[in-house]
Order: sequence, then structure tokens, then C-alpha cells
Amino acid sequence: MPTKRKQMWSRREVLSYLDRILPALDKLDHFEILDVSYQADTKEIQSAFHSMAARLHPDRHRNGLTPEQYEKLVIAYARIAEAYRILRDPKHRDGYVAKLRKGRDASAKAAPKADTTTAALALLSPKAQQLYRRATAAARTGDRSSAILNLRMALSKHPQSDFLKNALRNLQKPR
Repeated sequence: MPTKRKQMWSRREVLSYLDRILPALDKLDHFEILDVSYQADTKEIQSAFHSMAARLHPDRHRNGLTPEQYEKLVIAYARIAEAYRILRDPKHRDGYVAKLRKGRDASAKAAPKADTTTAALALLSPKAQQLYRRATAAARTGDRSSAILNLRMALSKHPQSDFLKNALRNLQKPR
């Protein structure tokens, strides 16, 4: 059965992605960069990378971007490729996960939660970000059903997002 080929992103979509991802790039771990869960197997990681490469590879956008925009794309793509290189090899992945756990344990008290939220939101499309913000606003006013509905709609845009899944799970917990 032939697989559906991923379409290359337009110039506008690439620039929108870069505007969202670049400010948060240093705060994201490799799993978040590839938008896969921490339990993702090698096949899922490979699929996520190939999907991103089909849309974002710098060679595919060389003529449509200014030199400054192209350089930003190269930086973002290098991080995507690095994440894939480390996560696809079980030995490298195990070492990376151990390093992540150690770093998170040490900085859990010091790191503000807003940084994690900002970084996770940067990976979402503008529509999913809008739906997440609506959900948090509804939750603040006590309207749990609207909050849950908005999170479900955001999840329909990004079904693999652990960030959105956790937010929905937290909202659905009985009080």
C-alpha cells in the first residue's frame, strides 16, 4: 500500500514555524523537537524525522528564503537532525535519557514552569496554541467543559502532543 507523501511547506509555513520554534529551541529536549513521546520506538522517531525533513530540509527552501531566513532554517534543521541522530541509536538514546533525568532532577526546583509551557506551546500550530489558550482561560473561570472541549480540539491538530494530553488529563481528574 503506497504511503501518502508529505508535502513541502510553503515559505509562509516555514517562516511561521521558525518564529515559533527558534525562541524555544534551547529549552526543548530531543523528544520535544521531534514531537514524539518519551516512549516512542525507533520507527516512530524515524517517521517523525522523515516527516519534518520532507517539509523543512534547507535544500528544499534554498531559493524561497532570504539568506537570513535560510540560516535560521539551517540552525533549526541541524537541531532536528541532531535529535534524530541521538534518539535513533539505542545506546546514545539511553545515555541522553539518563542525562535528561539527571538534569531535570537537579533543576526541578529552580526551573520555572512557564519556560516548559512556552517551549511546548512553540511546537504547536497557531490554531492549536489558540485552542490551548482558550482552554486555560475557560479553566480559570471554572468552565471545565469548555476547557476540555478546547483541549480536545487542540489535540485533534496535534494528536501526539504529550503536553496537550497531560493538560487534558489534569483537567479531567475528578475534583
